[in-house]
Amino acid sequence: MEEHGIELGELRDSIRQVLDEHHAVVGNDIPDEEGRPVDRELWTQMANLGWLALGIDESFGGLGLGAGHVAVLHEELGRSLASVPATTLIAAEAIGQGGSPDQQAEWLPLVATGELMATILLPSTLGNVPAIANDRLSGRYDHVPFADVAQLFLLPVAQADGTLALALLRAGSDGVSVRRRSAIDLTRSLGEVHVTDVALQAGDLIPLSDTLIATLRSHADVALACDAVGGAAAALERAIDYMGVREQFGRPIGSFQALKHRAANWKVLLEAATALARHSAEAVASGEVEAEALAASAKFYCCDVYAALAADVIQLHGGIGFTWEHVCHLFLKRAKLNQQMFGNSVEHKERVARLAFPSLAMQSGDGSQEGIATLNAPELNAV
Repeated sequence: MEEHGIELGELRDSIRQVLDEHHAVVGNDIPDEEGRPVDRELWTQMANLGWLALGIDESFGGLGLGAGHVAVLHEELGRSLASVPATTLIAAEAIGQGGSPDQQAEWLPLVATGELMATILLPSTLGNVPAIANDRLSGRYDHVPFADVAQLFLLPVAQADGTLALALLRAGSDGVSVRRRSAIDLTRSLGEVHVTDVALQAGDLIPLSDTLIATLRSHADVALACDAVGGAAAALERAIDYMGVREQFGRPIGSFQALKHRAANWKVLLEAATALARHSAEAVASGEVEAEALAASAKFYCCDVYAALAADVIQLHGGIGFTWEHVCHLFLKRAKLNQQMFGNSVEHKERVARLAFPSLAMQSGDGSQEGIATLNAPELNAV
């Protein structure tokens, strides 16, 4: 497929080659329980190669390419378990889509050159967000990706008129503090951001219309779906390679029919997930009407497939797969965090149902959720 004159397959191959060479040089050691620090060397290399500029308009030093190209990058970063703040790309999308000309001119060139690491939270359907009172903000934000290294936070706030906005807060400024928290995923970090009596002006806010929220959610959904299929593909490849060399009863275990079937079933599910993730990226890039529903579908389906596949890959590796020294658990832990970031599977299934059937009453009289079960993927339970 070609978009904006650049073949996505060629872009994928070139990114994969660079990432493989990078990890071959610096290694891909298993981190301790505190997790792996951000890979600043890789971040610099990404900036030098123009990867961070893929989705940024040319007038701000970007390459002016579409969401399809950025999705390729997310997929390959997931495949290599890269420890870089990919949330920066979503934050840049928020500034590019909804920011003022001054905000765009201030921040987007810094993202394109790799000088700025940013992170973003989006309003949740399950809770309230801190409110601005007298042009000042106080509140706490939990589970902020890469909060410990981000230089700019884009955090949801409720304005005095009841509308939502993203507040642009500089890390280290007065009233903004960060506390790193332990996370199950050892390849990425999470943290709490505490905001105490911070003055906000109009230039510090990006108004969030319903359309912009939906667009940003779709970009985040595609990013995680692509990260998931990239990681799942790498995990399955490792399992198949291991099954080809590990012998039992004088034969490679990959020759046993039961294990062949398990690997084949995962391959089928992975192909479906990959097709959905890439199709949703195309839909978001071209602004298709069904883009939001496709992106939400891709997010929950791909992340659920990744988690289930990664768990079974540990089993397929036998005893060695359960050890801390083996990479298997890193895929599973990254998959589990993917399931929760920017909304869990239940939230996304509800979104898909509401988008597909706008008049559907999602809550029955007793408060139970209806219609969601039909969106489950029974194949995951059958493998």
